[in-house]
Amino acid sequence: RAFLLQGGDCAESFAEFSSSKIGDTVKVLLQMAIIMTFAAGCPVVKVGRMAGQFAKPRSCPSETVGGVTLPAYRGDIVNGIDFDEQSRLPDPQRLLRAYHQSTATLNLLRAFAQGGFADLHQL
Repeated sequence: RAFLLQGGDCAESFAEFSSSKIGDTVKVLLQMAIIMTFAAGCPVVKVGRMAGQFAKPRSCPSETVGGVTLPAYRGDIVNGIDFDEQSRLPDPQRLLRAYHQSTATLNLLRAFAQGGFADLHQL
């Protein structure tokens, strides 16, 4: 009776956080939903994978590059992506940063939804 369209980032990063990136992601989801609605003739339920996708599950707890073994990058909510000892240390302050970035993203999404961002003429 309907299609489910899920989109967004595999894992969000602190460095790529911006209102334009969030807006672009939402716009692409809405544009894909319009195409699917017209092509299939049925409703599309849209699910955005954003505002809190900061973790990267890993099958191995460490990684080795050039003979150096360090803890695996587990996402910005846990440690840094740079391959050095300092970046790979877990940092609880990252939890707070992820929380604040997620709430800012949700607030922006609410503003988009209430401000006519999804209007067909805008897409």
